[in-house]
Amino acid sequence: MAAQKTANNVNDVLATLENVIRADTEATVGDLDLLNRINLHATERYKAIADAAVGLETDSEYLGQKYAEIEKYKQQVDNLEERVGDLEAIAKELEEWTGELEIKVRRLSRRN
Repeated sequence: MAAQKTANNVNDVLATLENVIRADTEATVGDLDLLNRINLHATERYKAIADAAVGLETDSEYLGQKYAEIEKYKQQVDNLEERVGDLEAIAKELEEWTGELEIKVRRLSRRN
């Protein structure tokens, strides 16, 4: 009987140990499955980031071309602004001369 009881106890311990190992294995497999899904999700995110980077590179090239086109017009505007400034200076000088001429004409008109 004692031998039978010992055998039953050993069988119970072995069954419990088997259940613990099975539960630990299932938990490990579950963890590995979760890690696999996390890795797949991260891979998808990094692929989306890579695609976005390619899009940004394309946009950057496009904007660089547009900036070069705009730069031509900017230079033309700068040249026009410089010429307008010159014309304003000439106009101011002409106004001064006109004022001087008007004064001289008035003086001559008074003399006559």
